[in-house]
Amino acid sequence: MKRILNFCPTGTQSTKQNSLAPIFQNEIIDEVVKLSEAGITIVHLHARDEAGMNTYKREIYQQIIEGIKKYCPDLVIGVSLSGRYFNELSLRSEVLSTSPDMASLTMSSLNFPTSASINSPDTIVFLINEMKKFQVTPEIECFDSGMLRYTQYLQTKGLLPKSLYINIILGNLFNASAELESIAHLKNYFPPNSKICFGGIGASQFKANIYGLLEADGIRIGVEDNFYMESNSKASNSSLINRIKNVSDALGMEFMSPNEFRKIGILQR
Repeated sequence: MKRILNFCPTGTQSTKQNSLAPIFQNEIIDEVVKLSEAGITIVHLHARDEAGMNTYKREIYQQIIEGIKKYCPDLVIGVSLSGRYFNELSLRSEVLSTSPDMASLTMSSLNFPTSASINSPDTIVFLINEMKKFQVTPEIECFDSGMLRYTQYLQTKGLLPKSLYINIILGNLFNASAELESIAHLKNYFPPNSKICFGGIGASQFKANIYGLLEADGIRIGVEDNFYMESNSKASNSSLINRIKNVSDALGMEFMSPNEFRKIGILQR
């Protein structure tokens, strides 16, 4: 079976000083268009303002989305609803009016080494309902088994559909590690009829991606989560993708096209 490649080029923590991530609208568009030829299935977007600061603003996301669609009209486009910098619900959900295919939904609050992402139960339900209004599919993000359990709980309540797309992100200091025993435990909580991709933070990314090829439905990859190669040289998005493609090629695996993903039936439109 073909695997999913979810490309995360920018994130919230990257800067011109600490990474090779694209920051500004034209840079993100160019990077996504260039790497779409490598077999990207989904792109997961974060936006920055003219000063390079994280932004929720609809008009900036709209420019990025339109720029990508001009050259890659079929690419599955996801946007961030992160609570790491903006807690106001109206701000976090503003981007939904741009009609992306997907939007991120982290299934609990969680700590990072220098900050926290706040996602209360009420916030999660609010964002789900806002996505339904705009026919946007949740891009579920889970960092441990508790978040997977909560995902299944919301399915039983009818708040989430029976078929989901889920990123499991490994290697955060406060959550599940990218070790076999962690993955074996997590697999007990995979919701049925869902597509699961493994991503990893920092040095955990390459290992998590290999597990994603072998034990799940695909990978989440990009400078958003990992600034460095194992040599401690700065990673580019192309170097990260080319490295995992060498592994997938050696395993005889192909990545799913956007149109093949659209036919799975997970997207709401």
